[in-house]
This record gives sequence, C-alpha cells and structure tokens, in this order.
Amino acid sequence: MMTLPTENPKNERLLAIVNQHAAPMTLYARQFFEQLDFHAAEEVVQDVLLRLSQLPSEPEHLAAWLYKSVRNGAIAAARSAKRRKRRESNWVPFFQTESDLDTEKIAQALQKLEPTHREIVMLYIWGDHTFKEIAELLEMPMTRVFRQYREALDNLREHLSEPGRP
Repeated sequence: MMTLPTENPKNERLLAIVNQHAAPMTLYARQFFEQLDFHAAEEVVQDVLLRLSQLPSEPEHLAAWLYKSVRNGAIAAARSAKRRKRRESNWVPFFQTESDLDTEKIAQALQKLEPTHREIVMLYIWGDHTFKEIAELLEMPMTRVFRQYREALDNLREHLSEPGRP
C-alpha cells in the first residue's frame, strides 16, 4: 500500500486512485507475463502511477488511460522478459507451494487461453470493466468482445474440468 503526505490535494487524489485501481490493474498486468509474475506486474503498475503523478492534469478518462498504460507497459515488459529469458542459460524456474494448487490450476488454464480471450476475461472479471469499456480499450466491436468472453469461459470450464489437465 502506498503512503503519501496527504496535505496536498493532488496526493490525496493519487492515494484514492491507488486504493481503487492498483490491485485490479496488477491482476490485469499479470496476464501478459509468462509465469503470471506478480512482481513484474506490480512494477508496471507502479510505473504507470508514477507517470500519472507527473502529469500536469488528470486524464479525462482516467480508468481508460490507466488500463491502456498498464497494458502497453506490461506488453513491453513481457517482451523484454522473454528476450532476457532466451539469453539466460541457467534459468531457475519458480515453484509454487501446494497451498497454491487451485490458484495455479486457474492461472495455467488462463494462460492456455488465446491472449485476447485472456485479456477480456481479466478486464471483465478482475478489472471490473463493462463490455463497452473493454471494446473501446481493445478497439473492437462490443458484440465481438462478448462473444470472445463467452468462448473464453467455455474454454476455461473445459480446461478446469478435465482430470490431470489444468
């Protein structure tokens, strides 16, 4: 959680934005990383919030600006991480504990979705966006967003219901 001196109205507003949007944006950013890396996603969100604090005025459509910035930052960071991973020969995988088993199954099932389907599910369920907002963000018709959301849910059910397969 971020702490700022709250005498300044701009700091109070930024703190309110952090409290409202930081967690959902971090979940949204995680989908762009191979291992759903929480720390990398958190860094992207922090960078976006830092850029927001440096703007002369708040963007007109704040939520859209935040998510578009997180999306672009996460895509760039994920690409960079992939390039770095290829260069490193002694990569040690991160192992989850057994207590994260259900979360891991869901994460693996999400990772198996097509990138656009995964993004739509993350934005709708965890980002708390409407289909209209998602359509604007992804620059596609709302009916297509809804159809892809339904396909993604069907695929998730299929992945999670098959024994031995996440």
